[in-house]
Amino acid sequence: MNLQFIDAGQFKTSLSLQENRPLFDESGSYQEQWTEIATLWGRIEPQKTGSQSFALQAIPHVTHRITTRYRSDILVSARLTYGTRHFTVLGLHDPDESQRYLICLVREEIR
Repeated sequence: MNLQFIDAGQFKTSLSLQENRPLFDESGSYQEQWTEIATLWGRIEPQKTGSQSFALQAIPHVTHRITTRYRSDILVSARLTYGTRHFTVLGLHDPDESQRYLICLVREEIR
């Protein structure tokens, strides 16, 4: 197996790992409620910017790569936050399948 070197000393950003626990009311509608389940250290690297057209409006998006230590509780349904910035997890992979590090491909939520 070819182990990939990742400098864990570059994990200087404190991130909050959150999962969505929606609140349902009597009518069946719900509100998103994001709950912090862990705090972790990572590195945020910008990858690509662009915009999507939706209902005749341009919606900007920024994609990033967040590298952190491996955790089995980071899922595609989760999000990572850094201060007031929110990152939706789009994909995950273990770069050398050693369960040492995890690379999260994310989209920053622009509000």
